[in-house]
Amino acid sequence: MRSAILLILAFVCAASAGAQTRHDITMTVDSVPRQFILSKPGGTPPAGGYPIVFMFHGTSGDGEKFYNISGWKEVGQAENFLTVFPSSLEYRFYDDSGKTTRTTKWKNAEAEEILVPGQYMKDDVHFVRTMIDTIASVFPIDRSRIYASGFSNGGCFVSKLAVDMSDVFAAIAPASGPMFPGDSAKPARNIPLSFIIGNKDDRVTTPLGWPEVPLNDSALGVFGGMMRRYVGTFGLSEVYTEIPTPITLTYRFVTPQPGASATEFNFTVIKDMTHMYPNGTNYPISAAQQFWTFFKRNPLVLTDVRDVPAPQRLSVYPNPASDWLVVEGSGDITLNLYSLLGQRVFSTRAARGESVRLPQLARGMYRAEVQETGPASSTIVFIR
Repeated sequence: MRSAILLILAFVCAASAGAQTRHDITMTVDSVPRQFILSKPGGTPPAGGYPIVFMFHGTSGDGEKFYNISGWKEVGQAENFLTVFPSSLEYRFYDDSGKTTRTTKWKNAEAEEILVPGQYMKDDVHFVRTMIDTIASVFPIDRSRIYASGFSNGGCFVSKLAVDMSDVFAAIAPASGPMFPGDSAKPARNIPLSFIIGNKDDRVTTPLGWPEVPLNDSALGVFGGMMRRYVGTFGLSEVYTEIPTPITLTYRFVTPQPGASATEFNFTVIKDMTHMYPNGTNYPISAAQQFWTFFKRNPLVLTDVRDVPAPQRLSVYPNPASDWLVVEGSGDITLNLYSLLGQRVFSTRAARGESVRLPQLARGMYRAEVQETGPASSTIVFIR
């Protein structure tokens, strides 16, 4: 950590005060080198410190790619905020044909489901928290204005961040990558979200056998499952308003469930857009400009999360599992496995850090729950 901070300081001291500057940072997190690119706008910091926008790439991408093509560093220069472009790690996964491929992905429920056994994905949420702490040790930042956007697998990951780091991020904006069921735990606060997807996105149209999703109520039928997952997770009712334009159809949800805090969720389908992060050149809409408008009106009210603990997340490996499972950490625990229907299928006393032999279980998704003292923590485990 200290070497990373000194490296940033060296770049800052060498940078011209009036020009946008790029800083390439490598630091060790959980015993492996991690990289991110930080773009600092020219001029002086705004009153209250810099807002920050993180841009998370998709499968097979890296921070360099989205530093170049997302359009975020240009908006950051114009609006005087820091933009950050991290890189994920490489692992081996099963592709749609069942073959294995080595590629980059952020750790989320979908990635763990297709992970080739014998690997353990590093905690990318911890990486994000470490990046923020590192940046804050060097630059003045506005803790009420930390945001994240992501494309494809990166969009899935920022949806996970909306749950795991709702105490940190003021709002998030995924593109072409939805939240997966295994990432939809109850957050500490109901975070504002804006989601975009193309009506010609082949990840959606190919399984349907359609050339496109019409911009009418057919879109609600196709994308309704994605919408309900966000709406249910973030305390909104299913009451919505349709906002059509010649090239977009937006479903806007703002009515909270009884007893839930107010927030907003905007789900936008974009005409003739394929699986991409639109930047104004590859498609007439700039996601960075559109999302920044959304972010600006949604700062984090810090009192909203004062004294509210972030949800505890359980770290287990391997995941997917087959014969054995390890719960990270130290101390004695009770480990329970539940089916998604809520039936307990396994329970044992165990020690963190030691292998737990699993019974023969049907392949699928299970909820692992650990009880020590205080509230139980849980996560999703995939059994092969």
